[in-house]
Amino acid sequence: MKKKQGWLSMLLSAAFLLSACSQGNNESVTPNAGNSNDGTTSAAGSSEGGGSLAPAKLKIVLYGDESNRMKELAKTEFNKIIKQEINAEVEFQFLPWTEYGGGKTDLMLSTGEDFATYTDSNYMVKSVAKGLYTDLTPYLDAAADLSSNVDEASFSAFQLDGKQYAIPVGNKPNSAEFYSVLVRQDLLEEAGMTRVTSLAELEQFYDKVHALHPELIGYANTDARRMLQYDYTDKNLYWQNDFIALDESAKDDQIISWFESEEFKRYADLMHGWYEKGIIPKYAATNVPQLQSDWNSGKAMFWAGTAARPFEGAATISQAVPDAKLVNYFLGEGRPKISRGTYSSAFFVSTAAKDPERYVMFFNLLQKNQELYDLFAYGVEGTDYTLDENGRLTKLTTDSLIPDWLLMNKNFMRFDNTVPDDVIADYKAWDDGAIISKGAGFNFDNTPVKNEETKLNGVFTEYLAPIGSGFSKYDEAFPKALERLKAAGIDKYIAEYQKQFSEWYAKQQQ
Repeated sequence: MKKKQGWLSMLLSAAFLLSACSQGNNESVTPNAGNSNDGTTSAAGSSEGGGSLAPAKLKIVLYGDESNRMKELAKTEFNKIIKQEINAEVEFQFLPWTEYGGGKTDLMLSTGEDFATYTDSNYMVKSVAKGLYTDLTPYLDAAADLSSNVDEASFSAFQLDGKQYAIPVGNKPNSAEFYSVLVRQDLLEEAGMTRVTSLAELEQFYDKVHALHPELIGYANTDARRMLQYDYTDKNLYWQNDFIALDESAKDDQIISWFESEEFKRYADLMHGWYEKGIIPKYAATNVPQLQSDWNSGKAMFWAGTAARPFEGAATISQAVPDAKLVNYFLGEGRPKISRGTYSSAFFVSTAAKDPERYVMFFNLLQKNQELYDLFAYGVEGTDYTLDENGRLTKLTTDSLIPDWLLMNKNFMRFDNTVPDDVIADYKAWDDGAIISKGAGFNFDNTPVKNEETKLNGVFTEYLAPIGSGFSKYDEAFPKALERLKAAGIDKYIAEYQKQFSEWYAKQQQ
């Protein structure tokens, strides 16, 4: 795919010119462009502090449980630094995760509340179609610090028709997520092995450890399509969603209907073999959440890997197994890691917001510099954490603040003393040599096939997921599943996806 060099700097320049022109003509590009709550024009950026800005009030919605320490910091240190930097007061409102991408979030958008929260690309497409997200393109110059610490591909992932509808936050190695196998290295070495580089070696690892520890389960998940693809296909598959995959090794715009492919058959047969062998425990067919619990308590041998899981997972497992060590391995070599961008998530601003530019200034603070990152992620030094002479972190409180997964940026994040230097080095270098997916930045509008998509999701849950997890034998279960797929409208869905992707792909080649 042709890479457009420097597009973000071009957008920033364009945003600055738009802002300047709108101020010169005493009218804004959009009804609220560059305006503060009292109607006076604000200055973009926060490098000189917030003293020149009129006061503003912002509401940031986060998901999950709000800790007592978060409540306290929101009223004290957070409040102080945000007012100092951008002259704004921020109300942090926490909602249950069940309200993300719908529920109360949808209600707040539809009733015209002034707020910002994070989004994924699918929710963005649906919300923009309803006119619920502010176009943030005119305010990109207010995110200058953030844009230097978050990659361009992350920005493009949240654009529609060249307009920026959400600001990506975070900069963490995201390539090849779940394509590696995360192995209990302590068990591997106990079994007399040093590494795992193939499916045969992985199954040998299971057999040897099972003989030593029959109480342990093998794989702590039911989806290994990424992890095992070296053994069932020569293609370099990268999934857009449960139904659509791309072959990243082919320089074309062809999408793959995953469940109708020969690759799915070969994969399903592998998984059924694992289920029969016991690598995937029998209870998984009725109690998938138990797999996660067993992994966290050190009762599983391996899991799908990511760049961060060797230290994130070890921190959890070590509470039950102090000597546990986790290492990522790829089952095969020679294929490049594929990345969608390094973002964790992205913040949108509701169209009812009085001062969208000030929201962008707040997002900028989250990735501006080490001092602010430390404050929002870890709290106050000496009270919430300490740093040793090497910058290693020791937390003094377990209360979560702004979610650390949301902020994770390899330029700023701290590691504690339990994480070996080689693990940190591997993490920071994880994306070296990775390539951006040819589908990165494409956002499917499901409006023309919304009914079909709903039906297909039902077929996936009832028929296809059990086959893909190995619970049902492909040859026996797939004919009926395919019949249901066709009845639900898979052909119409695939045709619409192909049409939109081909149109988008052609534009990227220009």
